[in-house]
Amino acid sequence: MRLDPLSDALSAIKNAEMVGKKEIYVSPTSKVLGHTLRILKEYGYIEDYEYIENHRGGIYKIMLRGRIHNIGRVKPPIPVKWREIELLERRFLPAYTMGLLIITTPKGILSNEEAKKERIGGRIIAYVY
Repeated sequence: MRLDPLSDALSAIKNAEMVGKKEIYVSPTSKVLGHTLRILKEYGYIEDYEYIENHRGGIYKIMLRGRIHNIGRVKPPIPVKWREIELLERRFLPAYTMGLLIITTPKGILSNEEAKKERIGGRIIAYVY
């Protein structure tokens, strides 16, 4: 039984990247998953994604690039102030300039770089590198 659409989707992306697939279909969907995919596309980790309505929760078609080495969900989400983001970058990412943390904030779902620029904290929900 699937309880967490974001965790299921990130696991599917990781498994597809490991076997070299170019595209995958993920269901069920959620708004958090859609915003996470937008950030992954913006930073070049995935080529593109498309929402397909099937009247049963929808499906995301995700086109992969082969750039993801590891991706995962952070459970439970870790609360973080904007000044503490660098400490958690060291914990989850392999190098200073490599990778991305995805953070839910009062201004929406942002990457760690955007959250530091806007000086806003939130909860870390995922990482990718």
